[in-house]
Amino acid sequence: MIHKLHLQLTALCTAITGIILAVLTVICLFISESGIRTQESSAFTTNLNTMYQNLEVQTSLSHNWIRQMEYHYQFAVRILDNGSPLFFQDLEGDAQTDTLLTKVIETAASGHGIDLKNTSVQNHLRQQAEFTIRDENGELYDASAALLPRAGGVLGVAVLHPLTSMNEQIIRQRILFLLADLAAVCVLLIFFWFFTGRMIRPLQENRKKQMQFVASASHELRSPLTVILSNVDAVKNGIMENDSSFLQTIDSEGRRMSRLVGDMLQLASADNHNWSIHPSKTELDTLLLQTWENFESLSFARGLRWEIELPEEPVPAVVCDAERIRQLLSILIDNAFSYTPKGGRVCLSLRITAPQSADTPRRPGRRSLTSSWLPAHSRTSVCISVSDNGPGIPDSQKQAVFERFHRLDRARRDKSHFGLGLCIAQEIVRLHHGRLILTDTPGGGATFTVIFDPSSVLHST
Repeated sequence: MIHKLHLQLTALCTAITGIILAVLTVICLFISESGIRTQESSAFTTNLNTMYQNLEVQTSLSHNWIRQMEYHYQFAVRILDNGSPLFFQDLEGDAQTDTLLTKVIETAASGHGIDLKNTSVQNHLRQQAEFTIRDENGELYDASAALLPRAGGVLGVAVLHPLTSMNEQIIRQRILFLLADLAAVCVLLIFFWFFTGRMIRPLQENRKKQMQFVASASHELRSPLTVILSNVDAVKNGIMENDSSFLQTIDSEGRRMSRLVGDMLQLASADNHNWSIHPSKTELDTLLLQTWENFESLSFARGLRWEIELPEEPVPAVVCDAERIRQLLSILIDNAFSYTPKGGRVCLSLRITAPQSADTPRRPGRRSLTSSWLPAHSRTSVCISVSDNGPGIPDSQKQAVFERFHRLDRARRDKSHFGLGLCIAQEIVRLHHGRLILTDTPGGGATFTVIFDPSSVLHST
């Protein structure tokens, strides 16, 4: 389907730009050909008037002079001296040219009132007319007929000018434009193939992630459903008794399914931009102390050292959604508890980062960012970190842990984790316009740091 969409988008974009290019080409050709025809007509009129003026002042007409005029101006000329054609012209004319010149004489007489054979015309002014005629093949010619008064009588002149060179120029120009258009369409086709490919690449990735999400969600939902249905079948078939252990198993797997569905609904709301927050003034040190107390019994049960680090100086309030921040901390802390072995250490800390100057060194990248490498801000930043001294996360998986249903091998054996927690945590941080950064804990382990947007930090006045 994506490949078909790629082809359709490429064809559509190429067709639209091709049509636009064709319309512009037609307009350019029309303007250019109009200019060529106007130039040709103007040159014909100028050359014609020059020849007529020379004929009027010539006392005698020589054969060489007439041939030079025909060659120079690309004319075919028939001259009638007092209605009679010149003798040498009758000897040298070809049949087709003679036929067309006869047609010029007839057209001038019938259509323009200029009769070249009428020797009775007594007019001291030149009479001339320009028009076009076509031969039997439909080829167009410029033509002219004129009566030129002279001392010895009247000269009748019929002129024929073929437009072959102009038509050839127009045809060459059309071929060049056509070739240019074809080359442009080929270039556009290649360009749009790569352009639309890059444009639909996020769609391909989203579709791939969606398929992976559906497959992973189906797998995760199938496991508890299989357990529940197998227990129900065992009771129905009398294999096991309907006792409290049976109900406890169903309850446990049902709650597991409920958590998974709840997590997926939260991510779906985030994807649809329907996940809202309700920010208010929040004292983060108080919120962290409450969270630390809530997880104290769980850390004792798992045999972990559960510590909290708060700054000695007063902590400025932050505008955030306190409930969402609690949910975020619960995800990070539960993740740290799951990875840290018995006897290990998990620390919840709050840090205030003072504004840095523009000269403070920065390190590029997102994986190994620490407080001394934070971007320079004009206001104080507040950071919350959850660190552990567990096995840590390899560099090759630091980005992947934020993907949906991604879990490390150890976590895959823990049915309480579905690989959605860090995705939800990242969405919460994005809603607060902050950043969630994963770094290595000195000595081993992983540290997740939440950096709040400096504009959300409230300063006392």
